[in-house]
Amino acid sequence: MLNADDVARYFLVCQDTEHHEPITNLKLQKLCYYAQGIALVVQGAPLFHDDIEHWQHGPVVPEIDKKYKSHGSAPIAPPENLDLRSYDSTTRTLLDRVYRDYGKYSASQLRNKTHEESPWKDTPHGGAITFSQLRDHFESLSEIYEYFPTIDREALRRMPENPLVMKDLKRGIDAMKSGQMIAWSQVKEELGIP
Repeated sequence: MLNADDVARYFLVCQDTEHHEPITNLKLQKLCYYAQGIALVVQGAPLFHDDIEHWQHGPVVPEIDKKYKSHGSAPIAPPENLDLRSYDSTTRTLLDRVYRDYGKYSASQLRNKTHEESPWKDTPHGGAITFSQLRDHFESLSEIYEYFPTIDREALRRMPENPLVMKDLKRGIDAMKSGQMIAWSQVKEELGIP
């Protein structure tokens, strides 16, 4: 698993100063926040385990702030020694997408955007924003499904409502509780599979 600085360094290496505002500490914080929230929905797991906290100017990863606060509001230069091969293709795709969709905004626009979102609004000042808060918020955003079309959360939510699925689930739970196994041939017969 990556740490928050791995994610931050990736954004710094990939920044496109010709088309986007350079990355400052404030902007970097918000990119890490968006990457974490989107990863929780798209990958079903966090990108990093460092805390994201509610601070005055929006969500902040304290470890990232410690490292980059000396830059103030000045742009942060890309690191020279980042091996991009240490990021798997799924993570790179996600981070590239986050940068493409959120990197176009200024630091202040991102700050203002996060101030309107429930993870920051519902967390007391200095408190940690939980993974469940992030996941719930980002799951509710329709653009996540546009950017990452392979996710079909609605289908996943509807699946237990299907009576056949519920019947099979109950049967499987009952069989597991009683220690009984169900023969595959019997399952195939009930499902009408030749």
